[in-house]
Amino acid sequence: MFIKPCEGRVTSNFGYDILNGVARNHHGVDFAQGGTVKILAAAAGRVSKSYRSTSYGEVVFIVHEIGGQIYETVYAHMRSGSRKVGAGERVKQGEMLGYMGNTGFSTGQHLHFELHKGRWNYAKSCAVDPLDYIGKSPSDYHTVKSGDTLWEIAKDNGMSVNELKSLNGLTSNVIHPGDKLKLKGNTPSYVGKRAECKVAKLRFYDEPSWDDNDVAGHLTKGYGFPKIIQKLKVEDAYQFEVENSEGDNFFITANDNYIRVE
Repeated sequence: MFIKPCEGRVTSNFGYDILNGVARNHHGVDFAQGGTVKILAAAAGRVSKSYRSTSYGEVVFIVHEIGGQIYETVYAHMRSGSRKVGAGERVKQGEMLGYMGNTGFSTGQHLHFELHKGRWNYAKSCAVDPLDYIGKSPSDYHTVKSGDTLWEIAKDNGMSVNELKSLNGLTSNVIHPGDKLKLKGNTPSYVGKRAECKVAKLRFYDEPSWDDNDVAGHLTKGYGFPKIIQKLKVEDAYQFEVENSEGDNFFITANDNYIRVE
């Protein structure tokens, strides 16, 4: 469940609107209020970014894992110098992140708040309306509609098709309108477990990516990480965020053909 990240009224909704006479696609919700207004973490998670952006101004990004689904929230235009958290820190729901401000591309004190079902990306293709999620728990079930496929349902909920089938006892990919599919349950928990390379050589990345430019190094067979931080979807595949013995974080494939989880 997400909480409202600050006091204030909604001054700009999610979706298409008009800003200074120009139509735009607004990927978040704006809350505005005068005075000194605290910005709070909408849910517990890990700070993925905390910096000053040309457009977002003073901004914090937080990654959350709720019911097996990865979300990322964005808190933009905070007061200059007010950010209280740094990248990599764990935060609790309701923990103070900073103060409402007017930095970056902003025309008055407010919080621009984004919620992404999946990781944030430059196209903001995973953005959802935060007001549909604040004060509500993510659904435990999906009711199949005409035209739905297991692949689409799994992708929308941060799962693999095999995870979805296993959770629902499905032996084929056939589903019917009206079927109720579990999205949460006794699926394997990877958090805190050890990941070990099964093949002779495997690439790892310094950020969630499959881009060759982001390759940070290679693993060799038997090389292990003491802790899995989270499993997340990157494009159309999965990666584990892992922490090595020196406390450094990397991203590796979550494909069990290449990685053994203990």
